[in-house]
Amino acid sequence: MVKIWDDTTTVETCPVCDSLEVRVVEPDWFVLELGADLAQRADLVRRAEAGIEFHCRDCGWNWF
Repeated sequence: MVKIWDDTTTVETCPVCDSLEVRVVEPDWFVLELGADLAQRADLVRRAEAGIEFHCRDCGWNWF
């Protein structure tokens, strides 16, 4: 859920408790080993980065 205060300010809010204490969950660090299947693993990494996960500090809810 997004709240808009004016034309330039938008803030993500929790869809469960309507809190403004929302943060983006940092993705896990990873290592790509060089090898014959490097292209296949690179596709998996790109798919994992496509979505942004949010976390509410007040109620603990996670969403995309």
